Amino acid sequence: MIGRFENLILGHVVNPQWKVGKICCAVLLQTLLLLVVCQLLLLAKLGQFTDLIFLSEALLALTIAPYLACSGLNKFLPPLVSTDLWRLARLDPRRSWVSIVLGSQVYTFCFLGFATLIFLILIPSISTITYLKVVQLQLVIVVYIVVAASVGGLWWRVFRHEIYATEVTYLGWILLIGGVFLLGPLDRVIDTLEPIIPPFLHLNPLSAVCHLLEIDVFRTPHLYELTPIPSYRVVYPPWHIVCIWQILIGICCVTLGRWQHI
Repeated sequence: MIGRFENLILGHVVNPQWKVGKICCAVLLQTLLLLVVCQLLLLAKLGQFTDLIFLSEALLALTIAPYLACSGLNKFLPPLVSTDLWRLARLDPRRSWVSIVLGSQVYTFCFLGFATLIFLILIPSISTITYLKVVQLQLVIVVYIVVAASVGGLWWRVFRHEIYATEVTYLGWILLIGGVFLLGPLDRVIDTLEPIIPPFLHLNPLSAVCHLLEIDVFRTPHLYELTPIPSYRVVYPPWHIVCIWQILIGICCVTLGRWQHI
């Protein structure tokens, strides 16, 4: 009886402290990753630090959210011995697909809240980026976290394997973000790419960040010759239009992810 009482007390005291510790570690780790990605973009000379920190945050959200979603879904599979049965297993009936996918992003949202606070304090004082733009950029990141998690969750329903699902999700982001670099061969065959470029920019999740920051990464020294975009007069689509496209992608993934036949 005393042992049970002690376990009950320790469960209420140690468990919350452990959760706070895990959140702090996750925020610290994501902060370090953010700085590493930003440093790589700086080495590529894609812009100034205050601009690239937001591009890095968007890339980090698109990278971490799918893995956390797939890892979270993996934890709620019924324990089965057979690999074939494991792949066909249903989720824990007490938890829905949506709740697991969104619940897995707790650490990412904690980091986002921390980053938002730091950016609101520092960025407007050292650059021309206003408080409103900082808030808008963080709203864009929220959309990307939810959409990326939904995409990863959908592929997990298909493969029932967190690594495979995460890799396929990353491949999708590479195609959406790097698809503009595939326009080079088309430029040699087609007279003008002006009607073709806008769809690539609308589906590119980084376009929203570039529009809000009023930067053009494709006209930087390292990317200028890798894509034909600088040769044409193109305008980045408004950030809210890009977010709408991403939300539509997320809605499709949620609908398919909740479909019991997948």
